[in-house]
Amino acid sequence: MVSHRQFFNEEMETLPKQKLQALQLERLQAVVERAYTHNQFYRKLYDEAGVKPSDIQSLADIRKLPFLEKKTVRAAYPLGTAMRPTGGEGGALQLHATSGTTGKSVPVFATRKDIENWADLNARELWMVGLRPGDVMMNCYGYGLPTGGFGFHYGAMAMDVMSIPMGSDARQYERMFDFIKDFGVKAVCMTPSVGLYIGNKAAEQGLDFKSTSLKIGLFGAEPWPWETRLKIENLLGITAYDEFGMTEFLGPGMTCECESRDGMHAWADSFLVECINPETGEPVEDGQDGELVWTWLTGDGTAMIRYRSRDLSRLWWEERCACGRTHPKISGIKGRSDDAVSIRGLIVFPSQVEAALIQFPETASNFRIIVDRKNDLDTFALKVEVKDLTLLDDAERVKLLQSNMAAAVKSITGNTPKIELVAQDSLPRASGGESKTASARVEDRRRSL
Repeated sequence: MVSHRQFFNEEMETLPKQKLQALQLERLQAVVERAYTHNQFYRKLYDEAGVKPSDIQSLADIRKLPFLEKKTVRAAYPLGTAMRPTGGEGGALQLHATSGTTGKSVPVFATRKDIENWADLNARELWMVGLRPGDVMMNCYGYGLPTGGFGFHYGAMAMDVMSIPMGSDARQYERMFDFIKDFGVKAVCMTPSVGLYIGNKAAEQGLDFKSTSLKIGLFGAEPWPWETRLKIENLLGITAYDEFGMTEFLGPGMTCECESRDGMHAWADSFLVECINPETGEPVEDGQDGELVWTWLTGDGTAMIRYRSRDLSRLWWEERCACGRTHPKISGIKGRSDDAVSIRGLIVFPSQVEAALIQFPETASNFRIIVDRKNDLDTFALKVEVKDLTLLDDAERVKLLQSNMAAAVKSITGNTPKIELVAQDSLPRASGGESKTASARVEDRRRSL
């Protein structure tokens, strides 16, 4: 019977490494050729770098191609990386996008071919963690421009699993509990912080999910230590799995843990992942810490070639995992090599906050992001220096300014901060090598928890 199969796509999931890498080279050559021939943005990028598609004769030759930076892609907004027209036969049928530093996003165009492949990749992951046709999954990722909820939704449909699109608002935990019990939910997918939040709410109410159908949890979009995983498993009575994806590549569906839970399989037939020294750009040895760089080998509507993720991890190949799969693995994301911080599953850049605050004439030259965790959910606070100290004596004016600043920051980052106005020159400033990072503007108290 279908439900007793070990793999969703056995042929591709167990393809020997040598054949996988041959397929990667074939697809790399094709996507580079197509991008150079049909995309003005890539032709200009590669001409300036002095590289032609014919220069790609081996996988190692990918290093001849320039890295793709987020700022470069944003500069090409809106259609710089598009490979198909919008709508019509063969055209892009769906548009997703990241948040933008100054209101501009990284758009991702998905054709029918992309969506079908996306569904296959996510179905592999759901099958890998134990879901089978006829099961019920509650999807607690957001459904919107970021790709969060859509990937697993399409994957569930592809394998005849019923998906409940609950969304990411953890405040509706009562409904979540009802649906888990009343509809026989077997798996949930959400961010780790939401998992902790609803788990603690369940504990407060004395709910024991061990008597329900709930067995599996998929968690991603935030770094989370093993201790957090164990706590979530205990609270919800599940086995928790790590997964990782990026909106720029129609994630989720890029990587996920198997039953071994010793790294996430990265689907090498669709993505070529490199691990580099973030300072030099040179490759690091298998299993060494570095920054992940991704190339979308099967992207039909969008070209993403050698895109620097800024995510810090490790990459290694095994001839065959204990689960039987042959695709390489990455470790859980440790953090980022740039100045970004993940808050409630969304990446926030200090430059985004600055772009929002600079609109206000009252703002001085410095601010500080303070991220913490309360009741197992991320908190986001901003200390903002003001030019005129007397402003702080006017309670009504302070309240209005705090409200307006919070709204401006939310419009760019997707997160609403709690604003505290402080005197000018009262916050720490960058010094020495620290000036190359955002360390003077970000205080992440979660790291000490």
